[in-house]
Amino acid sequence: MATTPLTPIVSAFNLTTDWQTLYTVGGSIKRIGIDAAVFNNYSTNKIKFSVRLVQSGTATDLNEIITDKNIRAGGNDLSPAMIGQSVILGGKIQAKVSANGAVNVNITATIVT
Repeated sequence: MATTPLTPIVSAFNLTTDWQTLYTVGGSIKRIGIDAAVFNNYSTNKIKFSVRLVQSGTATDLNEIITDKNIRAGGNDLSPAMIGQSVILGGKIQAKVSANGAVNVNITATIVT
């Protein structure tokens, strides 16, 4: 087993009002550990965002780790609820926002192969 820390897995991803898959653990990767995440609100309005980690099966409200968290206009959120979370092979990171064209996301993780 090998690990590669601080690997960008999501970069400049623009979120929408529908749940989107930001990253799926696949290939030779056994799991990831989330090191850092930032959700940046580049709009002039307050925006809410939600994140869920779907380890397997169908996504539900029970997979949410962040629900309707506010980001002020022109601000960002470092999402401490995501830091240290693990996602297994086949698992997904998903997110959505309250308004299109307002928030981008970047995530860095430790990759375990």
